[in-house]
Amino acid sequence: MKKFIVPALFAFLFVAASCMNMSGGSEKGGSIRVALPGSGRYYLYNKENADKFVVRVIGESETIEKDAALGGVIEFTELEAGEYTVEAEARDSANNDELIASGSKDIKVEADKTTECSLTLILLSNIFSIAEDGSIVINKTKLEKTALATVIDVATTITGSGSEGVFIDGRTVTLSPYSIGKYEVTQELFEAVMGENPSKFQGGSYPPEDGETQKLRPVESISWYHAIVFCNRLSILMGLEECYTAYDENGQKVDCENIAYSDIKPNYPSAKNTWQSVSCDLSKNGFRLPTAAEWEFAARGGDQSASTDWNYTYAGTSDINALSDVAWYNNDLDASTKKTHEVGKLKPNRLGLYDMSGNCWEFCSDRSESIPLGVVTDPIAENASGECIRISGSFSDSSTWAHVYSSYTNSVTDTYSNNGIRLARSGFPRAN
Repeated sequence: MKKFIVPALFAFLFVAASCMNMSGGSEKGGSIRVALPGSGRYYLYNKENADKFVVRVIGESETIEKDAALGGVIEFTELEAGEYTVEAEARDSANNDELIASGSKDIKVEADKTTECSLTLILLSNIFSIAEDGSIVINKTKLEKTALATVIDVATTITGSGSEGVFIDGRTVTLSPYSIGKYEVTQELFEAVMGENPSKFQGGSYPPEDGETQKLRPVESISWYHAIVFCNRLSILMGLEECYTAYDENGQKVDCENIAYSDIKPNYPSAKNTWQSVSCDLSKNGFRLPTAAEWEFAARGGDQSASTDWNYTYAGTSDINALSDVAWYNNDLDASTKKTHEVGKLKPNRLGLYDMSGNCWEFCSDRSESIPLGVVTDPIAENASGECIRISGSFSDSSTWAHVYSSYTNSVTDTYSNNGIRLARSGFPRAN
């Protein structure tokens, strides 16, 4: 497994560094009170990987060292006035006190005053990487159901037929090599990258079905803009190239690395001020949403010569009576279909892809446009004022929307509880 160099900004613990003096220190000297961070968004994915701090205060004539727990406050008292360096190390006691992250700050101590100090820690090892099987690894923990699968490893040409979907009569489409997620993006992965889990289907009001795992349900209640930022941010964390370039309503480039979740365009009423443009560069090696053509090709089995699978109505079957074996859809006879389900619980299609029909609608990179006829290569519709394309149907929709060639348009700012995402990458990467 090869690890990536995480950009410094994302390697910083998401805690503001600050120092200020307060009265009330020891009568004999000054004090330093150090606030220690807890499990931050980019710093500690799993508390068990760094379960203690070692904190030192280094002065001209002495060094004082103390152990502390995560998220606590530790105080050094009766210090002589003067210049000090505060150092903190996060260590994994279960692994021979392995050093996970460290940081330091120079401060000034004044007599009879307490100096408050918050530290920023820098990771000493990369926390995001890709395992040999394509799964995403965060701080040594392989996240379940995050792997991508190679769809094609050579350029492939599809001759269109019929009148539904992307591959229609009068159109010839060539797709370059690409990979696509075997599963819809889980709530666990989305929260690890974005620091938020906006999904409706969580908590006591919307528990998972018996035998299913909450964190492995698909993320939903996100907009197309959220999906774009998520893809770029995951790419940055992996040390990969960003695929999307976006400009906001004021013409400023959107900083996907640093934009606050609350600043990503919300749903109504402010949704009408949409970003000026979003473009996707398919030559980049980072994560992105699949194009509509890539998505449909994968859903139909990735091989036009395998005529049975290629012509299935749904992803894995044409039998409406067998649809519940491959898709979560609105079946009025089954109450369990009225919510999202853990990804990958039903049967996959011939490529080993799960939930390509049902569970959640999946955003594509395309914006709403008519499908041009003729010969095209890697088509992607990028109408700046258009709505985005979502595809696959969902748990709340009838079987009609679970067709492999069914799609629907959506405002780029809408955040419905049946909207999800699936990742894609150009080429056919495994561990990078």
